[in-house]
Amino acid sequence: MNSKLLVTVWALCLSLTNANDIRIGVTSGRPIKIYSEIKEANPAIWTRSEDVVVNSTGNEIIEAIYVTDLREDKDGKAIIENGGVGTRSVTIRLESPSIFRGYKFMIEVYATDPNERYRSKGYSQQYYGDTQFARKF
Repeated sequence: MNSKLLVTVWALCLSLTNANDIRIGVTSGRPIKIYSEIKEANPAIWTRSEDVVVNSTGNEIIEAIYVTDLREDKDGKAIIENGGVGTRSVTIRLESPSIFRGYKFMIEVYATDPNERYRSKGYSQQYYGDTQFARKF
């Protein structure tokens, strides 16, 4: 009984270590998806690689980065080279596993504005512009 359990756990660990998917951060609260794209490279005589740079806009800070290998083999390489969760940008390097192989990754980056929590839900301040108000004496 224990040997079957041990073999099952070992197989599960082996399958998890072969997958090079990246799951960093949590999408709790109200994150905004600032980047979502499928990056694909066709097989070639050399190994294929590409750097993907994602920058947030305004005051947004990256909350989560999800990179999923969409090929059946799941043997492509995805590496975060610069930035990441808690910063305003991230650089992700995508690589094919070997020559005559390509890659196909789904990249999703979520961000939130840290100042958003200080704003009241549903509240908007009225703008009076050039309006004149009556004086009380």
